[in-house]
Amino acid sequence: MSTFQRCPETVNDMARELLCEFATHKPLLDARLTIDFVFAFAEIDEQTQEPKGNALSKGGVKALGLCRKIPLKDRAMGRADAEIALDGQWWESATREEQRALLDHELHHIAVRMDKRGLVRDDLGRPVIQLRKHDYEFGWFSVIAARHGRASIERQQAAEMMLDAGQYFWPSIAQEKAA
Repeated sequence: MSTFQRCPETVNDMARELLCEFATHKPLLDARLTIDFVFAFAEIDEQTQEPKGNALSKGGVKALGLCRKIPLKDRAMGRADAEIALDGQWWESATREEQRALLDHELHHIAVRMDKRGLVRDDLGRPVIQLRKHDYEFGWFSVIAARHGRASIERQQAAEMMLDAGQYFWPSIAQEKAA
């Protein structure tokens, strides 16, 4: 079972930097959206001093960060509009660049709802938010890709990503692996 603690102010500071740095986050700033940041820590095995499981997971898969909307009732009780949970053990060992990339990723999930009149607000006068899905979601079995080649959903998903994004993703990845 994971334990949780509020993130230190340095995480809030980093989030503010990212929100101001990238234009895609401007609607969140304009809406004065509030976000709670929390670290999750996996339970530690007393004998091995290793984590017993994942601090965070989604669909049974390890996650380094998760973003969620806070329910209206909890917002009425003083919580923020959204919450970003971060794997505390990973965070402590990550570089600043890796921390910024993960935090930017989680912030990018948050979108404010707009209509023809502008920003949509809830019963509390707070901005209504929605969670942005990933551009690509992959469930991958290498053995299936190898067995079925182009007929496998794995290869079809890879081809889709390659066609959509092309060489944008791939050249530096191969070079980094070789180094």
